[in-house]
Parts: sequence; structure tokens; C-alpha cells
Amino acid sequence: MAMATGTNNGQRGGEWRVDFDAEVVFSNGGALQMQGFRLDIPGDDIADGELGELIVRHLGLLMVGSTKITRRELLQEPHKGSRNTGSHAGSGRTTTDLTGPATRAAWPSGPGGAAPGLAGLVDLPVVLVRLLGAGAPVADRLALAPFDLAGHAVVVQTGRAAGPYLTEDAVALLAGQGALLVATDSREGNGPVAAALAAAGLPALTGLTGLEALPATGVRLHAVPFPGQDNSLIRVYGVTDDQHQD
Repeated sequence: MAMATGTNNGQRGGEWRVDFDAEVVFSNGGALQMQGFRLDIPGDDIADGELGELIVRHLGLLMVGSTKITRRELLQEPHKGSRNTGSHAGSGRTTTDLTGPATRAAWPSGPGGAAPGLAGLVDLPVVLVRLLGAGAPVADRLALAPFDLAGHAVVVQTGRAAGPYLTEDAVALLAGQGALLVATDSREGNGPVAAALAAAGLPALTGLTGLEALPATGVRLHAVPFPGQDNSLIRVYGVTDDQHQD
């Protein structure tokens, strides 16, 4: 059995992922090789057998005969939202203020140039796309492909203060699949991404802070405009029912 790296000193809090190599053998023939694959795990350690079950659930694999883990390494880093890998415990509600000095809203104009009704209160379920650690923290169609985008606020965490955070193809996918709003920690408020979102009729919230505090799933995005004539000034919160946290 491959051993996990690292030590357990009794103070291993936070979120954990596992980086591993594996082989999945199917009962009806064929096999799947995995190298350098990463998944969220619900605790700070996982046995090889449990990791094999996690792979099957995450990928939705059928007719699996066996799994073999050939290498694994535990990593303490934020969850990325791996499907079907979370634990559900706790109760109550957590509210995280995501508003920073550079937080702004861009509302596409409706008929006659009036901002749509969504320029008021926002209360939407979140799809959280974490790009931390990516060579180029820009979400393309493949980065969005694992998620159900319809009716959601798509929150893109890049970990950087400025620059594009979506490709134009990704914007087209968001609009085509029925996403209702895009939010990000990027401060790209007037560049090509903003223009593409405006053309697609998608509101955008930029310059958010504190996205690292959000769990990978189970978040709702709440936003309210500041009083006054400038509807680009907005207060944004992430609200999580603790029982839905991963």
C-alpha cells in the first residue's frame, strides 16, 4: 500500500486534497490510468480503498472491477469542488463578507438603457470555480464543463488582483447554459471580459475578497447595492448553511 506523505501532529485543520496515481480496471474489459490526479477529501487522510470509491463516485464510473492506488500525497489546500466527495455535517449558517475596496458591479442595460431588475437584490446559488495554482488563472470552456451553470452565480477565484479571468468562449458557454451572474476576485472591470459579458447580457461583480473562506459547494451569493445613484457600488456576501459545507 502506498503511504501518504506528511505527518499528523494532531493539529491538521483546514481543507485537504489528495494528489495520486491510480489504475481503474473495468469488469467488462479495459482500464483507466490516472497520473497526477487531485481530489478533495472530507478529512485530513484517506485509505486507498476509500480513495478508490471516491474516484468511482467522482467520475461516475460504471462496471468497475477494481482500483489500485500506486502513489498518493496529502495536500493541505482549499477544496476545488470535486463532485460527490464532500461530507455533510454541522448546522447553522455562516455569512462571509466578500466586499473589498475595489468591488464593483456592472449591470448590462435592458430595453431603453435601464438596468434590469437583477441590479437590485441578488440571491443566487453559487458555482465556485477555483483557479488557484493554475499556470494561467483564466477559466475556459473546459474549466466550466464540470458544473451545472443554469440559474447560478458563477464565482471565479483567480487569486490575483488584475487581468482577464474568462475566455470569450467561456462567456458564450455561460450565456448559452443559462448562468445568471458572474463574480470574481479579479479587478478586470473594463477590459475584454467585461465587454463580452455585457454583450451576452450577464451582470458581473469584480474585485471580491475573501473567496478562500468559501466552501467548495453549498454557497449562495447575496448582494445589495449601496444607497445612492451609483449602482456599481455593491455589498456582496457568501452565505452557507453549515450542513452543506464540504
